[in-house]
Amino acid sequence: MIELPHLDETDQAIIKLLHENSRISYAKIGELLSLSRVAIQKRVDQLVENEIIENFTIRLNAAKLGKVVSAFFEVEVEPRFAEEVGNVLAEDPNVISIYQMTGSSSLHMHALLKDDAALEQFLYHNIYKLNGVVRVNTQVVIRRFKQGTGLEL
Repeated sequence: MIELPHLDETDQAIIKLLHENSRISYAKIGELLSLSRVAIQKRVDQLVENEIIENFTIRLNAAKLGKVVSAFFEVEVEPRFAEEVGNVLAEDPNVISIYQMTGSSSLHMHALLKDDAALEQFLYHNIYKLNGVVRVNTQVVIRRFKQGTGLEL
């Protein structure tokens, strides 16, 4: 477990429990930590207010929802178009995450797509058509060993 020096042991324990199961009730957390539900709620509210906790979410099984192709893209972009291309791609519902990386002007992107035809469509109609795109390196995931949800404690 990563120790966060600016958080006390109770806050760290709350975060760990929420990370394992974001649906756990404040009453159950309180029971596990020997605190009241109200005390837990106040601490969680403070963690949210201080932006330690950014949001509460679920992880969906993409394959069961018809998105069987998981692909990562290195999109090399002319520097003057990097922000524009990044913003356009960030709006695409297939895109899970996108980051601007150091080095050559490249964007690192993860997308989930229905099938190989959708991958081809995405490449040619959503990426290559954008002004400033120089090259795209695509890597399709064949097996996942671990998927994170952000910083894990």
